[in-house]
Amino acid sequence: MTPVETATPVRASTAALTIAPHSAATEEQKPSPMVNGRAWIACGILLLVFGIYALSSPGRIDIVDGEARYDVAFNWVINGRPIMSDSWIIPFMAVRGRGGFHYSYFGAPASFFALPLVWAGMYSNNPQFLFSMVSPFFGAAVAPILFLLYLELGLNRRRALAWTLVSSFASYLWAISDSSFDNAQHAFFTVAAVYFGVLSARRKSPLLAALGGAMVGVLFAYQEYFLLLVPALALVTLAGSARSADREDETQWLTLRCGRYLRAAWNGPGEERSACIRYFVFAAAVGLGVMLSLAYNHLRFGSWLDDGKVRFAAHRGYNFFGDPLAGLLTLLVSPGKSVLLYSPTLVLAVLGARGLARRNAQLAAAIAVATVFLVLFLSCISFVGGDWCWGPRYLTPLLPLWALAFPFVAEGKYKRPLVVGAVALSFLVQALALSVETQRFFFEHRLHDFFWAEDSWFYFKHSALWSRLGEVATLPQGPPASATKFNSIPDPDWTTYTVLGQPRPIPRSMAPVWMRQFQIFYLPRPWPLWVPRLREEIQPVSPIAWLGGLGGILLLGTCFLYRGFQSPEFP
Repeated sequence: MTPVETATPVRASTAALTIAPHSAATEEQKPSPMVNGRAWIACGILLLVFGIYALSSPGRIDIVDGEARYDVAFNWVINGRPIMSDSWIIPFMAVRGRGGFHYSYFGAPASFFALPLVWAGMYSNNPQFLFSMVSPFFGAAVAPILFLLYLELGLNRRRALAWTLVSSFASYLWAISDSSFDNAQHAFFTVAAVYFGVLSARRKSPLLAALGGAMVGVLFAYQEYFLLLVPALALVTLAGSARSADREDETQWLTLRCGRYLRAAWNGPGEERSACIRYFVFAAAVGLGVMLSLAYNHLRFGSWLDDGKVRFAAHRGYNFFGDPLAGLLTLLVSPGKSVLLYSPTLVLAVLGARGLARRNAQLAAAIAVATVFLVLFLSCISFVGGDWCWGPRYLTPLLPLWALAFPFVAEGKYKRPLVVGAVALSFLVQALALSVETQRFFFEHRLHDFFWAEDSWFYFKHSALWSRLGEVATLPQGPPASATKFNSIPDPDWTTYTVLGQPRPIPRSMAPVWMRQFQIFYLPRPWPLWVPRLREEIQPVSPIAWLGGLGGILLLGTCFLYRGFQSPEFP
């Protein structure tokens, strides 16, 4: 605590509320300076991270999955139905459903949450550009929740801010957020579920537990396999104080058996009964998202259980399940998809896991169990890499949870050079991720649409990460003379549409030659670097206006951070 903070007069009642922020407040007490400071800093973090994510975004729909989700959102706005009408996308991304309409087999949330931006884009003639900002916003929204969780774990505000920025810019959450894939959205709802669960345990609040479960319900609406995480994430509702000095009390729950909780709940009130109630409230609240997802299935396909995925897989002719051993090793140690290669800071999470367990054993256990469940499931599916993409994107929901262990690596014998080296290397990897069009790697290697189903060990032979070094080296040369068009779609003036592969008459073996017609593969990926190169009449947005607007967001975020740090900080 600084001298200025010490000299700040605080009433005894307010000080008590601040030092024990989870105790019940009386009617006379006002919001503490600590709470106000947290709010200012959290808002500042959101604006600052979103501004940087938006500046480094491609500014267009960069993958066909995103184009399908955009088409659903577009028709939801125009026609009031979540159908697909894009004739270029329907043949390989749609399933026929009720009324003879074509529907996406993706869940509703990624299109639903994009509706405001798509609607606004209708009036500014850039709906696809605005749609591309959905994932950057959700990815940025992970940051303030992480900051608040760090505070719950006992970090001061400056350390919490520093590690929040490490998570935001030194893990591949940044690269995934700057994509039209929806995995950054998964990360937001996962960390939000954990945050509400932690608060419910601190405040003994079933309502907060229900909010946490509702967040997992939204995850189910994205992808049904997130139901696997419910038993793990609900563990955070069982915890006691994160600042308890009694490690035996803090980890005591690990030795408790379910029978003890059930007996306590049956026999009478107590912490075991309260924890049991919160756990089951969290799990039950997931049901709301499950019911909405099933209703969405019925709306599209006339069946509560049919979401179109099985029919799509059968139509395209690939196996859903793959080689579990190849899948597990691909995620962990392969040169092409190892999670440690694409986010080297995860070494800090491994080394800091014990320190996190000392602070909050229940949170550490929840993260560990969720990791085991998700990794084992993903290892068994044929599309374990989530292609065509950068890194193992299906592990993105776990990134902010692993980041909670980052600060505690310093509690052991490991010194600052390790931390600085891991952060710097991971930042470099993310810079590479944002530099060049991701699909260039897949076309240059002449890959088929479902190459991952043809060779389970592909990523032990090839790596988009190592190839990126050579791709970046070609950027100063600019596009080849044969690249007379910007994008590969039939309409050359539609610059925010996703990349489409070569027409059927051209075999995939000719992809490296075919792609040399298009500038998109040879220009820097962030939109401020390619939009000004286009003729003014086909620019999706005004670069000057958008750069000015995002500069204003960054300035406002900085002001919010300054305002937040001016308020007193209490232990």
